[in-house]
Amino acid sequence: LACANAIQRGRIVRDLMASGVTVSDPSTTFLETEVPIGKGSILHPFTVIRKDVRIGKDCHVGPFAHLREGTVLEDGAEVGDFVETKKARLGRKAKAKHLAYLGDVTIGKRVNIGAGTIVANYDGKQKHHTLIKDGAFVGSGTVLVAPVTVGKNATTGAGSVVTRGRNVPDGTVVVGVPAKPLKR
Repeated sequence: LACANAIQRGRIVRDLMASGVTVSDPSTTFLETEVPIGKGSILHPFTVIRKDVRIGKDCHVGPFAHLREGTVLEDGAEVGDFVETKKARLGRKAKAKHLAYLGDVTIGKRVNIGAGTIVANYDGKQKHHTLIKDGAFVGSGTVLVAPVTVGKNATTGAGSVVTRGRNVPDGTVVVGVPAKPLKR
C-alpha cells in the first residue's frame, strides 16, 4: 500500500509540475487526488494537502503546512510554516505565514494573520464561523473566539483575545484580554 501510495503521489506531483506548479521537494509533499492548484504556485517541503482543497495562481504553501478539506486559497495567498487550515478561505494576497490554526474562517483580501493566531471555532458542542474582512491585520498570538468578525482595515494587537460576539468594527484597533478598543 505504501508503494502504491508513493507511485500515485509521484503521478500527482509530476502532473502539477507539468502544469506550472513548483514542488520544491516531491518526496516530502503529500497531496490527495484532484486538488486544483494554479500556475505559478509553490509547494514547499513537508506540506500536506487534503482532498476538497483549491489553490489559486501564484500561491505559496508551506513548509510544514496542513491544508484540510474546504480550504480555498485565492490567487497570491500564502500559508506558511506550521499553519493548519480547515474550511478556510483566504482572499487574494492574504498571508498566514507562521504557526496558526484557521478553521471555519473567511479571510478577506490583503489580510495579514500574525504568528500564533488561533481561530477558536469550537465551543464544545458546535463549530462557529469567523469573518476577517479585507485589509485587516491580526497581531501575533491573537485568539479569535468564534463567532466573531474583524472589520475592514481593523487591527488586533499582539496577544489579544477577541471574545465571541465582540466584533471588531472597521478601522478599529483592539488590544488586551479581553480585547478592547485602543484609546488614542
